[in-house]
Amino acid sequence: MNMFVKLPTGEQKNLLLSAIKKAGSERKLASLIDISNATISDYKLEKYNLPLERFNIIVNFLDLKSNPKIISLLQSNWGRSLGGKRCVESKKKKGIFIENMNMLRKISSERMRNWHKRMKRYNKEEYYSIQYSRFKKIGNYKFETKNKEIVRNELEKEVADILSDLKIKYKYEPLVSVKRKCYFPDFAIDSTIIECTMWRGKENAYKLKKKILDLQDNGFRVYVVIPKTLLKYYKCLGNDVIIYREDFKAWVAQIFSR
Repeated sequence: MNMFVKLPTGEQKNLLLSAIKKAGSERKLASLIDISNATISDYKLEKYNLPLERFNIIVNFLDLKSNPKIISLLQSNWGRSLGGKRCVESKKKKGIFIENMNMLRKISSERMRNWHKRMKRYNKEEYYSIQYSRFKKIGNYKFETKNKEIVRNELEKEVADILSDLKIKYKYEPLVSVKRKCYFPDFAIDSTIIECTMWRGKENAYKLKKKILDLQDNGFRVYVVIPKTLLKYYKCLGNDVIIYREDFKAWVAQIFSR
């Protein structure tokens, strides 16, 4: 039986407005969760309670730090029967409401897995953008560039500021889709990709090399900025790809002044 989420008055509206704002429009949000524009509007006006599955999809899409407070879960016939409300209240009194919530979460997790599969297949770029935004929130990005981007580490900040000083327009961590994969390279300047790495270890270097080959096969020129002390790990990339941190500003001035 389908279950519906009852939220405090005004919370469902706020939830929908936040999702609409992030998606860009009601139409885009409707496409994202595979329902009609009219239904989105009805949910926003709180004419109907959100189904549990759609509630979970929207919460996942917004990547909320804490879920909205749920007053109760309602059965599909709750609006036509007082028994639905009484059933929920009875479960609370018996102390089994949380147990039932956990069971429903297990059921909804299967639906969420299906949502992930559907998004990967039909809305790949949107899906990976959502997932990457979640990664960035937990990735401890804390260095601010002159262009006000929040970047991962000092090397990325240094590179961004040099590009800014030299009046070179770049995109920070744009989505690049190649070979049915999605990448978020550190910097893109037209068809030139600049990656910055301070990771130690050859394993990371070989992972990066595969990414570079995919990008090169799709017409991108790729360069990797590293500290000289890490050269022993990144020799597999080849000398034509590696730019030393200490030489980066002079290299940029030479390459992009042409």
